Amino acid sequence: MAKLPDHVGIDFGTHSVKAVELSRISSANPLLVNLGSQLTPKGVINSEDKSDQRKLADVLKKLYDSSRIKNKNVVMALPEFSVFTRFLEFPGVKAEELKDAVYFEAKQYIPMPLNEVQLSYVPIGFNTEKNAPRVLVVAAPRKVIDIYINIAVLSSLDLIAIETESVAMGRAMYKSSGKKDLIMLDFGANSTDMSILSDGYLVFSQSIAIGSDSLTQAVINKFNFEYQRAEEFKRNYGLVENVLEGKIYSVLSPIVESIMVEVRRGVEFYKNRTLSVAPTDYMLNGDGALLPGLKEYVSKSLGVNATMSMPWNNIAVDNKFKDIIAKSGPSYSVAIGLAMKDE
Repeated sequence: MAKLPDHVGIDFGTHSVKAVELSRISSANPLLVNLGSQLTPKGVINSEDKSDQRKLADVLKKLYDSSRIKNKNVVMALPEFSVFTRFLEFPGVKAEELKDAVYFEAKQYIPMPLNEVQLSYVPIGFNTEKNAPRVLVVAAPRKVIDIYINIAVLSSLDLIAIETESVAMGRAMYKSSGKKDLIMLDFGANSTDMSILSDGYLVFSQSIAIGSDSLTQAVINKFNFEYQRAEEFKRNYGLVENVLEGKIYSVLSPIVESIMVEVRRGVEFYKNRTLSVAPTDYMLNGDGALLPGLKEYVSKSLGVNATMSMPWNNIAVDNKFKDIIAKSGPSYSVAIGLAMKDE
């Protein structure tokens, strides 16, 4: 595959759009050239409405202006909930037969006509016991891809690649931690995405339809707070049991536990599907990962080693960016992974 030119990684979130530009991306220590974020207008993500796409394009232009980013080459991520991924093995299938085998097998798993999706696959090793190539099949609806192509055009940017959030995050986590086997939890506003890396490859991902906005709404419902006050209480006290008599904890913990239930189900499915042992190292990503007490809660609930991701490890960062990174480091994981894509 051809090497990509230097570019900007752009991550579209429900509440913010983030951008990261790196140089020396093929080296052990890439250099942060620039970064920035802007608030996302409400309800525009994945919208087929042309006016919503123009709003997102305007946000991108504002982000470029405010952050003084000059590079017009961009790589964007598709939201995980809009993408179908599946880990598959093909016993006895030869390399030259793999493309056709993937196509016919994908028909069974993708809940849309194949002529309505962009289908691709990534080789992820070989099962010698079964004499089986292993691949990760990725399918994205063409209408979703067209949305992001149009946003790039409206923003006067050159979209050189698109990939999924989990693939980008896996790249960032592997390069920042050196760990080849781990489970990533990306806590977003409307969903929590769970992904599994095995031997450095993404082998499983699922989107859980519960996010940090559900936590804020629970505080609003319980205490009749205005949105902003509920958000502040959530961010300040989170899942810490011994503050405010545990009142915030008692509201938030059942919702977070419902996410943990789905994580357990995902892990069991992965184990049954692949006959592999699941990793016990968990890395927390996204804006929602900054919730106080979350790391400890995940560790205790799942009986695992959960840590906050440090996606900026091994990246050379100028002092002028240090404050931004200190406050919101884990939330840039996807954008960093996109910026690191080199082919």
